[in-house]
Amino acid sequence: MKKTRFFGTLTVLLLCIGIGLLTELPHLIRYQKGDILEFETVSAGELKKGDLVQGEIDITDGCIATNEQTNTTFGIETSRHTASRYYAVYMYNGMYILYETGREEQYELLDRLADEWEEYYQALDAADEAEDAQQESERIDISAPTETLAFTGMVKTVPDDLLAIFRKWYGEGFDDNCETVMITYSDFGSFLRFVIIGAVCVLLGIGCLILTLVTRRREKQFSY
Repeated sequence: MKKTRFFGTLTVLLLCIGIGLLTELPHLIRYQKGDILEFETVSAGELKKGDLVQGEIDITDGCIATNEQTNTTFGIETSRHTASRYYAVYMYNGMYILYETGREEQYELLDRLADEWEEYYQALDAADEAEDAQQESERIDISAPTETLAFTGMVKTVPDDLLAIFRKWYGEGFDDNCETVMITYSDFGSFLRFVIIGAVCVLLGIGCLILTLVTRRREKQFSY
């Protein structure tokens, strides 16, 4: 009976992992067909769930939410880490969209970019005030930030709780200026790897299922 349970549990585990990884197959097909949208040229409302998109982010209002995960031992929190962050980024079509990433190097670049744009807008305001007051000596030589983040990503729907945060962030202007889908960072080169691993797991799961059935039959025979 122990062997049957072992092989049965292993079968379920392998099949669940395999089927989960095989969900990347449609994305792999799109990637191999070159069906990838360019971030710089998409129109407002064009992005749909499942789309692949690539391009450069050059303006962001910063991180609006963080997904933190905790590890516990006997009910006591032992560690906490940031699984992902969500940044409000400006699109070339004039809309804002959420960008989800779990990469540390992207955190650093996007945070720096958000700070640079905030300083830029403050400098513009100061320049406008100086011009209004005709204080030529206070005029500032202003240049916009030029750093960008090159990315590849997949389009997903925004979860309700995150959508509520996004809506609150932009207030009354949300409906006219923000997308209700988000872009999640994705390494396009990993699609093939995940599909292969998924297929192997499914095959192993089928093999374990056969072993489970054979073992169960033998155990029944010897139980008489």
